[in-house]
Amino acid sequence: MAERWLVWSRREFLAGLGIAGGSLVLGRAPARAAGPLPPVAALGPWIAVAPDGRVTIGVDKAEMGQGVHSSLAALVAEELDVAWESVRVETLALAGLDRDVSTGASSSIRTSWQPLREAGAAARQMLVQAAASAWGVEPDACRTDAGAVLHPASGRRAGYGALAAAASRLPVPEAAPLRGSGRLVGRSLPRLDLPEKVRGAGSFGIDVRVEGMVHAAPALAPEPGSRLASANRAGALGVAGVLDVVEIPGGVAVVAEHYWQARKGLEALAPVFAGGDTSADSDDYSRRLAEALETPGVLAGDAGDAAGVLAAADRVFEARYEVPFLAHATMEPMNCTARASADACELWAPTQVASNVVRDVSRALDLDPAKVTVHTTWMGGGFGRRIEADYAVQAAVASRAVGRPVKLLWSREDDVRHDFYRPACAVHLRAALDASGHPRAYAHHVAGPWSGPDGLPDWLQQGLGWLEKRLESPLFPRAWTPEALWWRLPHLARSGVDGIVAGHGPPWAYELPAHRLEYSLVPIGVRIGWWRSVGASQNGFFFESFVDELAHAAGRDPVAYRLALARPRDRRVLERAAGMAGWGRSLPAGHGLGVALFPMYDTRVCQVAEVKVAEGALQVLRVWCALDCGRVVNPDTVAAQVEGGILFGLTAALHGEIHFRAGRAVESNFHDVRLLSLAETPDIEVAIVESDRDPQGVGEAGTPPIAAAVANGLFAATGQRIRRLPIQPAVQA
Repeated sequence: MAERWLVWSRREFLAGLGIAGGSLVLGRAPARAAGPLPPVAALGPWIAVAPDGRVTIGVDKAEMGQGVHSSLAALVAEELDVAWESVRVETLALAGLDRDVSTGASSSIRTSWQPLREAGAAARQMLVQAAASAWGVEPDACRTDAGAVLHPASGRRAGYGALAAAASRLPVPEAAPLRGSGRLVGRSLPRLDLPEKVRGAGSFGIDVRVEGMVHAAPALAPEPGSRLASANRAGALGVAGVLDVVEIPGGVAVVAEHYWQARKGLEALAPVFAGGDTSADSDDYSRRLAEALETPGVLAGDAGDAAGVLAAADRVFEARYEVPFLAHATMEPMNCTARASADACELWAPTQVASNVVRDVSRALDLDPAKVTVHTTWMGGGFGRRIEADYAVQAAVASRAVGRPVKLLWSREDDVRHDFYRPACAVHLRAALDASGHPRAYAHHVAGPWSGPDGLPDWLQQGLGWLEKRLESPLFPRAWTPEALWWRLPHLARSGVDGIVAGHGPPWAYELPAHRLEYSLVPIGVRIGWWRSVGASQNGFFFESFVDELAHAAGRDPVAYRLALARPRDRRVLERAAGMAGWGRSLPAGHGLGVALFPMYDTRVCQVAEVKVAEGALQVLRVWCALDCGRVVNPDTVAAQVEGGILFGLTAALHGEIHFRAGRAVESNFHDVRLLSLAETPDIEVAIVESDRDPQGVGEAGTPPIAAAVANGLFAATGQRIRRLPIQPAVQA
């Protein structure tokens, strides 16, 4: 019988119990009649205890260097009570759309914290029951220890491997008590994926090999909407090893026995595209963003009558900021291996959202989604780019066309010039100030593009914006809470208000009596997508630069000013980071300290950056970061993720920018998409503030504050205020 891996409620998940070769297998979905599944709230693992005591834990989350597989396994292993050395992890395949499989929004630990521990506890209780029944004692008289059940009174001991088969025949407990010992959870455990990666034995998407596989190199349409106008098909087929030339969504691909043959075939093909949208121009778009801020936008939230307070205020401080388009620049370019036939498709994809791959491939091939299977591989960086499934669809279409498994691999130039970019956007911020310089009301008007369907005509985007402005009252109630706004914005994206641009509106770290959020849609023919920390990536820079300006306008120390406004949890991380940096100490000439505070997904983060300016160049010397992310599963992984988020954001803050001319991205590779060098990398110190809250996300939380912290440090060092990123080109000697 074919197996299906599903998402279950806790009870349904635990009920999936069976025997496999003498193993206890927990989480295998039982046969189920066709029909819709009940709604569920969390993912469940597959737990297998082998006869030799080894434990395999299956997970749905994608491993892209963040160490999540080890952290998820630790949640199960803690409650199961097994030695870390006996644990291994497998990534579960997805067949069909019976469950949502995605990795993003820093959600892996947040959504798995409870169900994974419960699953481990249930398996442990069943093993204890099996031992107690065999020995004729009460389960309460037994205990577990690192993969074994013990009966202290008699000295008897049985390993989990010996009990697995018997345990698998027992009823699943309705509720198993959690141990929560802290033997594994809360410790910096060795990551399970690192030995293979160090040996070069692990399999990233680019490493996949399938029997009979051939290779495809694509030529992608250079402008949105352009189509293949001409190509030298005969010339391409004349190249040694070339098997076929296949039109794929968004372009054309040459298929060959080996990748280099496919690349040489592309050169001979010499494809010409025509008819695309050539209107995208960065300079023109910057001008249009500024113009959009001159007229009212769509009202997305208004608490406390901010407009009225601002209109009546004696003192209003305002500033405008802007950020450019950014590419993800993952180290591993987009790629996918597909084996497609007339009635099924199997894919090996470095994807963050296997569900998107199933959905989009099934549509492209006109298949029942249940006939599409996705194996998620390791990936050399995701950062939100691999939420999209365009490259997987291309591989599937090419495979079906040639009747063989196909590995399709984008070049670095393809990757940079056909990204789903972090949007360029501009913002106008205003604050009504009281006599002490503290804000009584805050208004945020952001202008930017829309991340809706590809190729949406400008006239339709403009029409949506026009319609939204006239229907704002019924669509956007004036009374809202931060939580309501956060959940509303993604759903309103289809109506013209975009969460990728306008998400993370007012600065949640501070107590503001009145705040207002407006959004102006400014269309452009550029694909927009999720970028590490999404709307917070630009809004962290906007808000914390603005708050720093307010502090200086009030003649106040930037840390003291923030402490007077911050909420209690934010105040703690602010005090911790400032203390780590020695805020207020004397600095050499040309040095400055900048601070930024920004919460994300209920993780509170504060960063202080020490910068040095000399000979017209900015150097970031040190970064101190304090965060409150709730309970911590693996402190070393948390620190590494925060460090990675800081470096990712720092690269963008100092150097990141994608320009468009005549509809095409100008930059193409790492010679002009500049990454942070080792020489530029600052010393980073991360402090985790202890908390008894449930775990929150950390994968993205380190990114939003760093740009503002550096820009504020530059102002402290030189008096130069940066209001447009990137910073380095604007630094004055």
